[in-house]
Amino acid sequence: MPLPIVLIGAGGHAKVVADIIKKTGAYEIIGCTDPRKDNALISWGIKYLGTDEILPELLQTGVTRAAMGMAGFNNNIRRRLFEKVQEWGFDFPVLRHSAANIAPEVRLSEAAIIMAAAVINPDATIGKNVIINTGAIIEHDCIIGHSAQIGPGAILCGGVTIERGAFIGAGACIIQGKKIGQDAIIGSGAVVIKDVPAGVTVVGNPAKIKP
Repeated sequence: MPLPIVLIGAGGHAKVVADIIKKTGAYEIIGCTDPRKDNALISWGIKYLGTDEILPELLQTGVTRAAMGMAGFNNNIRRRLFEKVQEWGFDFPVLRHSAANIAPEVRLSEAAIIMAAAVINPDATIGKNVIINTGAIIEHDCIIGHSAQIGPGAILCGGVTIERGAFIGAGACIIQGKKIGQDAIIGSGAVVIKDVPAGVTVVGNPAKIKP
């Protein structure tokens, strides 16, 4: 019997998360929370429950599982919300699309979301609340920190480290062994050939810090 789960956030990204949840067959989405009543999941028939502030009350009804349906460039907002809801007592299962290719040796942490056609190769470590978007490639021995996000089609070559809250844009490529600092943003299509400091934005090929 599917277990009840609540979806936190109801924008376009939440549609993809909802699709993964449905495909697992393990969970039943009982509704979503969002600042907006008129949200992207209404047309999917997913019940709007209210803002995130209703979650402690929902927990008392026996719904103990949640999934993050929000994304955006600022991964720290998503991290803080995840930690807040976790402190309230919710569990966040790993959600992986059936069409993702994940090696048995990969370490997946709670609340990680792995989308269709993503490839994660042996001995990679995926931290809490990480998003691996559609078609991304995570090569062997990569480490992806808490609440980082890897964009669609991005490529991390072997042994890359992505620190907490970093954002890797769609189609970006990071060569082997490089480190992306905390909260850094890698622009779409950027080619990273050296370490990137914390908190900066880099763009281009080769990637350079944006003034």
